[in-house]
Amino acid sequence: MDALLEIYLEDLPPSEFPSLLLLMEENMKTLLEKEGIPYGSIGSGMTVRRLYIVVEGLPEKPPPKVEERKGPPFNVAYVDGKPTRALEGFLRKFGVSLENVQVKDGYVYAKKVVESEETRKILARLFPEFIRSLRFKRPMKWGTGEYEFVRPVHGITALLNDQVVEFEIFGLKSGRETLGHRFFGKRLEIQRPENYEEALKEQYVIVDIRERKRFVREQLKVDGVRIDEDENLIEEVVYLTEYPKAVVGNFENRYLSLPEEVIITTVKHHERTFATFENGKVTTTFIGFQDGPQSSENIRKGFERVINARLEDARYYYEEDLKSSFERWNEQLKEMIFQEKLGTLHDKVQRIKELSAHIAKEISYPDVIRVERAASISKADISSKVVYEFPELQGVMGRIYALKWGEDYEVAWSIQDQYSENPKTEIGGIIGVADRVDTIVGNFLIGNVPSGSKDPYGLRAKADAVYSIIRKFRWDFEIGSLLEKAAELMKMKGDVKKVEEFMKSRFRAFLESRGILWDVARAVEHLWATPLRGTLSAEALNEVVDSPEVAALRVGFERVHNMTAKHESREYDGALLKEEAEVELMNEFLRVKTEVESAVENLDYDSAYRALIELKPYIDRYFDEVFVMVGREDLRRSRLGFLKNIDDLFMSLANLAEISKNRLFEGRIQS
Repeated sequence: MDALLEIYLEDLPPSEFPSLLLLMEENMKTLLEKEGIPYGSIGSGMTVRRLYIVVEGLPEKPPPKVEERKGPPFNVAYVDGKPTRALEGFLRKFGVSLENVQVKDGYVYAKKVVESEETRKILARLFPEFIRSLRFKRPMKWGTGEYEFVRPVHGITALLNDQVVEFEIFGLKSGRETLGHRFFGKRLEIQRPENYEEALKEQYVIVDIRERKRFVREQLKVDGVRIDEDENLIEEVVYLTEYPKAVVGNFENRYLSLPEEVIITTVKHHERTFATFENGKVTTTFIGFQDGPQSSENIRKGFERVINARLEDARYYYEEDLKSSFERWNEQLKEMIFQEKLGTLHDKVQRIKELSAHIAKEISYPDVIRVERAASISKADISSKVVYEFPELQGVMGRIYALKWGEDYEVAWSIQDQYSENPKTEIGGIIGVADRVDTIVGNFLIGNVPSGSKDPYGLRAKADAVYSIIRKFRWDFEIGSLLEKAAELMKMKGDVKKVEEFMKSRFRAFLESRGILWDVARAVEHLWATPLRGTLSAEALNEVVDSPEVAALRVGFERVHNMTAKHESREYDGALLKEEAEVELMNEFLRVKTEVESAVENLDYDSAYRALIELKPYIDRYFDEVFVMVGREDLRRSRLGFLKNIDDLFMSLANLAEISKNRLFEGRIQS
């Protein structure tokens, strides 16, 4: 048997679709399992005016349930082997006889088989419970305030095979009726769940989201032109329509003089239409979508009228912006608050400028003056009229205006690049890191610390972007000084150690997001302050971590690491180390140390690990033949100091003790 539930309601906002798509099937599955109803499959979907869910493979009646109930203690239930009144009362109340009694853990238990209700009767309770289980970002109340849902509900369709599942909710009785397309369809009756999709399609409603998306994509294929198939825009069209139909129009030729980015954004922004391209350049043709099968000349003209008006506004704003300057816009930033307690946008720009110069010097960038110029105008376009109207063009317009006003090419592109996690220009990367570090440190100093799933200022993503940019440009510098510099520029008291802890935890998350094994990421986490070195070390170790050589090396390192954990001195007297095994290890260590340090200096971590692996047999022999914790104090200290140096060499690459002991080595992968 198959069941259908449809909720017909007022227009759903697009923002509710993603969460509802995840929630509906999961909630229905939970409720069916709670009721003990087996099923074959669950499918769900929605349009702008309806939610629906179909459950296939239901039984006419679920299998009987076995109920068990705990009774009185055994010594209360029986006296001299005979049932007491307490036991008889328990059995009478539960409706079973003495034959159904078992004794467990000192208590009596009774079982009985309970016949299930018909599935249709269970669904009459379950469907309203399912509807009430759905949660929304912004629910609405209607009537006198007693009803609450994402939008006011106007109809409920509920079927099990050809029978109506009867219940009442929101003052409405369930039935088999629903509505087709509000302009092109009519009221109809659904005879069975398997007829639902086809019956509505005849009334110009494509209920399946995937089918609507395919329908949109098919209409975006036009010979001779390329269409900007923006995924977010396609989804929005799918969410806002029941029968998406393409409308092709053209805006006026004169607006092609605007920058392409302005045209594309204008076309998308207000009318949710798609720009087209020919020979790599934007054309006057656009593709919009109406909800319904019959396009008309009036609809096309309506699209054209609105888009031409918006492009005229954009042209005016653009031409007005060209009369201004970065310096004038920077002055206007003094009136714009960046964030409460963190000053104005002008204040932020000054901090970004100093942090950018700091980074440039740390990485030996050849032209610090160019970096400072780029940083000083990096946020100026926020004051422009085009960005005020189209905030998504922030950075893009800065780059366009900078090129118009004769700024250096890389400086101009850096204004746009600063917002990217994968910037094309090195200056854009420098400013981007400075900007994000300023925001992270500032928020920590005023107490806006991410917790759990809450991160309203996106600090986690900003930290990850910092590490990503450093890796991309292979900047070898110590990030701790940058955090301290950012805190100093804030001119407020605060604990930078909390920022450091946060950046350390994000370093591990960043590595894992790049495919580094979790235990390898943990093994190099302590190198977070030199993120390029930590990342390169993780990448090299990730390649060999399952090898038998690293498995064996890990054991030797752990013995060194554990023995020296509480010993802080690195000093040792080589003349005291006379046993053959320790002399041999000392000589080999000094040779390998030179190789490892040279490889690390050249950021060649593959070679560094190969060199380190050569110490393995010498460490093994040392611990087999040398007793470290001797009674003679000077010898004991020397041996511990020497081992501490070995520990330091290992730790400059990774803490191998963090590699999972459960990993199956010797050529096998982790189970």
